[in-house]
Amino acid sequence: MPVANLEYGLTFGGLDRETVESLGSPLARVVELHDEVASTQEVARGLARRGRERAPHGTLVVGGVQTGGRGRLGRAWGSPRGGLWMSIVLRPEIRAEEASRVTPSAAVGVGKALWELGVEARIKWPNDLLVEPGGRKVCGILAESSIENVPVASKRAVSGDLGDRRLDFVVLGIGLNANLDPGDLGLPEHEAASLRSELGRDVEPLELLGPLLSRLDAELRRLTDFEAVLDDWRALNCTLGRPVKVQRFGETLEGRAVDLSPEGGLVLALPGGERVELYEGEVEHLRREP
Repeated sequence: MPVANLEYGLTFGGLDRETVESLGSPLARVVELHDEVASTQEVARGLARRGRERAPHGTLVVGGVQTGGRGRLGRAWGSPRGGLWMSIVLRPEIRAEEASRVTPSAAVGVGKALWELGVEARIKWPNDLLVEPGGRKVCGILAESSIENVPVASKRAVSGDLGDRRLDFVVLGIGLNANLDPGDLGLPEHEAASLRSELGRDVEPLELLGPLLSRLDAELRRLTDFEAVLDDWRALNCTLGRPVKVQRFGETLEGRAVDLSPEGGLVLALPGGERVELYEGEVEHLRREP
């Protein structure tokens, strides 16, 4: 897959490859920095499909600007200069049916890193980090998995007869509104936040990337101790206990988000008393009951 605009020193905060590699992070063993790229997720996915030698665990792709960034459900993701737009090739030693663990683990890692910076971020199921007031989005996470070249989008997609087969890879995408103004994203002010808007200053590249990679690595190492990850997720979340509306597969469900399942799905209590586990869907937080 051809890669255009591969230039060092022009990405987030003037990062260069040597500086990123000097962090010594297991999630930055191989580093590609792009001044402008259609999608770091697409580049990382293309690298991952070339095999472990070309893209081992910890292959990091960072873009200064994304011209075709996408979030969950194929939605466009605004990615102007000043944000941290990156994707990491992961090759975790877990079963394919455990792929759904990656997103909540990554959300916990990002959440902890943001708290260390002074941003009191909360996790909205399944993959957003929000700040108050108003639940403004500061970060989005997208994990795309593959087993034998067949994408694994969710537990629903992998709950068939996979036995003990392992994942080929996971491409973990993180889009973080960092040194930019929320208005730069083309969204209403009440919908978005950035590190600049919350801290009142810009964040030095390594002040952000170092702790972020460290926290991500620590949480991803706990994929086999997932109950502990879920405990931390519950402590950081802003979804549980709330009335929510969920759009999934052409249907709309309304109920109360009451817990996470053992694999990170959202447990929804419906008005009739039935409980369902969700592994896909677009969640809207509804107003709390008085």
